Amino acid sequence: MTTTSTRQNQPVPSHPEERRSSTVTIPLAEFGKSLADPDLDNWFVKFSERNSDEGQTYEISNTGRLLIMAPTGNPGFYHETQLSTDLTIWAREYGGFVGGPTGRFGFPDGSRRGPDATWVASERQQELMLAINRPVAQFAPDFIAEIKSPTNSDAELIDKINLFVEHGTRLAWLIDAATRTVSIFRPGHDPEILRDPEFVDGDQDVLPGFQFAVRERIFDYMNNTQS
Repeated sequence: MTTTSTRQNQPVPSHPEERRSSTVTIPLAEFGKSLADPDLDNWFVKFSERNSDEGQTYEISNTGRLLIMAPTGNPGFYHETQLSTDLTIWAREYGGFVGGPTGRFGFPDGSRRGPDATWVASERQQELMLAINRPVAQFAPDFIAEIKSPTNSDAELIDKINLFVEHGTRLAWLIDAATRTVSIFRPGHDPEILRDPEFVDGDQDVLPGFQFAVRERIFDYMNNTQS
């Protein structure tokens, strides 16, 4: 099948029945914390580690609230692994650092957010290892990807991706298995929408030579019906 793409200001709706976010929010003040707390990152990482067996993932909003998100579930966590694995294999040849869905990045607005997959260019290794970037990196990675799950809304994922792009991410993907679309975000451009593509190519100035078989790895992965 020939890959087609169109440019739109917003990604297409995910499904005839709009999916709603199940994120729970709790003010940091209930934990005795605030965005101004100099030890917030250490507390946040320890809190996330202590509660990792619950299956949820955690972020912090720019309004000073802890975001508790539902577990990714099946087959979403397999989709995340497919993308991270292929990205890791590519990075072994081309360099850079690949991260998964547990990594968090801090922004000037106080939020700590984490995409499903990230890549940081190898020339930023020294920056990555600075004390200020531990345990939460205070910059946006070069590439991010979000794989939409039934508990995500279009609006929240678009806002999240735009936050990263505004602060330095050069390429971002929003993959929606329900509509078989990939929305590609680049600084200064409207999102590019790929409809049922077989592959998604990384931009030559960001992920040169990277090609992700999104139809095989996500759209059709674990979707074969049994008679």
